[in-house]
Amino acid sequence: MTAEKAAAGVVLMTLGVGQFLMTLDSSVMNVSIAYVANDLGTTVTGIQTAITLYTLVMATLMITGGKIGAMIGRRRAYAIGCIIYGAGSLTTALSPNLPVLILGWSFLEGTGAALIMPATVALVAGNFPAARRPTAYGLIAAAGAMAVAAGPLIGGAVTTFASWRWVFAGEVALVLLILVLIRKVQD
Repeated sequence: MTAEKAAAGVVLMTLGVGQFLMTLDSSVMNVSIAYVANDLGTTVTGIQTAITLYTLVMATLMITGGKIGAMIGRRRAYAIGCIIYGAGSLTTALSPNLPVLILGWSFLEGTGAALIMPATVALVAGNFPAARRPTAYGLIAAAGAMAVAAGPLIGGAVTTFASWRWVFAGEVALVLLILVLIRKVQD
């Protein structure tokens, strides 16, 4: 494997893990809603609201996130988004009640995702020549599709054998990995 292919692999892995995390959050707790609600002393509707708000916050801020990336640089926006997202995941993992869960999961993670997702598209374009972009975009999309499929399995397994909180703690660990690897991505 040439150094160029290895570098391209690191870029794809970094951006793919980010895409996986952003998509995972929409599906990972669907099978564990009752456990989360019981643990936080709230209702299933409250947890469903947190999941829905995550998606709404992310979608609502997506254009703003793209504009911020254009202003400060896509790699910087991606890294800042990861930091915000990681803070949200940590807040969610430690949340004692529904309002704190909504703050971490819905608002912080949603805001972080709104910075990360538009930057991902631009960073693929900036890191791969035109002939290789379709493959790179396909692999990034596949990472998101895998998250949709694996989310319920991961959420169910972790909730069954440990605690739903470990899902979000694991997200923090993946964010830290992304922050180490993001230096290999060209802006």
